Amino acid sequence: MKIIFNTNLDQYSGFHFPEKLTSVPRKGEKVYVQEKYKIIFQKQRLPIRLEVVDVGYFEDYVVCELWYNETDANIKKSNGVNLF
Repeated sequence: MKIIFNTNLDQYSGFHFPEKLTSVPRKGEKVYVQEKYKIIFQKQRLPIRLEVVDVGYFEDYVVCELWYNETDANIKKSNGVNLF
């Protein structure tokens, strides 16, 4: 079964997240950007992980909706990073 990660955060659009997971992340779990993108996000001072906020099951695939983890967002905001 294919797992698709979806988010409406512009900085994270595209194929930044794992492509070959063997199990579906559950709501509340964290998903990290692929290792090859880690440095890019760190240079932009953006979180390298997002939280699964919704999981939708379809016939041949699963869609995991991602959003900022509240703790990571608060830390970045207190350091002056604009996340939106």
